[in-house]
Amino acid sequence: MKCSICGNEAVHYVPYERLYLCKEHYAEWFEQKLVRNAKRYRMFDGSRRVAVAVSGGKDSTTLLHVLKKHEGEFGFTTVGFYIDLGIDRGTKYSEVNLEVVKRNFEEVGVEYRIVDLKGEYGFTIDDAKRRINRPVCSTCGVVKRYLMTLAAEELGADTLATAHNLDDMAQFVLSGYVYGNLEHLSRNSPVEEPERGFKVKKVKPFFLHYEYEVLHYAVLMGYQFVYDPCPYSEEFRGVSQHKLLMSMKRIEGDTPGFMLNLVSNFERNIRPMLYREISGSGQVGTCKICGRPTAPGRDICSFCSIKQKMLAVRG
Repeated sequence: MKCSICGNEAVHYVPYERLYLCKEHYAEWFEQKLVRNAKRYRMFDGSRRVAVAVSGGKDSTTLLHVLKKHEGEFGFTTVGFYIDLGIDRGTKYSEVNLEVVKRNFEEVGVEYRIVDLKGEYGFTIDDAKRRINRPVCSTCGVVKRYLMTLAAEELGADTLATAHNLDDMAQFVLSGYVYGNLEHLSRNSPVEEPERGFKVKKVKPFFLHYEYEVLHYAVLMGYQFVYDPCPYSEEFRGVSQHKLLMSMKRIEGDTPGFMLNLVSNFERNIRPMLYREISGSGQVGTCKICGRPTAPGRDICSFCSIKQKMLAVRG
């Protein structure tokens, strides 16, 4: 097939736009989609220093490169960080990812920080899996959310950018409907302003990019990234979550743009109303150990609770 713009050989088809694109025009289309969405949702209004959370996978690696390329258009400086979670399970997963992330940081030329969970906090995710009675992916999520915000602050950033893609967002929205988790749905925004006690806002620039679009762009650009999933990923995706994802992909195949419409309509028409009704007046507590925000009614945040349990078991 030929590129719908220039007539050269096409390398990518956008089914929901019926658009064939060559390598040059696909790269342009992909990047401008991010720029348009960032401007439409005012993601970087007031941003002067944006910290990208980079894991080594395709999504966060691509986000780092694209934001660095377009930072002048928005008037911010890009920085990055990696959280070494100490995941091994015979694969050296965190070690391999760390080396790939460092190469990308050096290639794009950004200031960066490596957060060493074991060295700075005394435990790894593998340790937590063995020692505390909590699903490992739940523990990992708490740890990452806590340390991402902290790392962004330590880098002097006012904005934290994560690489959640459209597939992630669609699965979150649909599972929220299925299980009635309105509190989480109300807060799942592409732009989250800082809560009391935090200094950075959080943005998701890829929230309307399909996963396959990010992958194809990363491959075409020749970026170095880790293909292998986290060795704990199968524990995270239970049968019901996997079925939801597969169901969405089948509908997407029959109705191109389904997931895009699901997420964009949710963000424009539904989530703001949920937030006003459910979360808008919610009070935030303060952790008595670290002084950072915690859930209402709790005097110790989830991260400090995990850390306490790990220290108690080790002791």
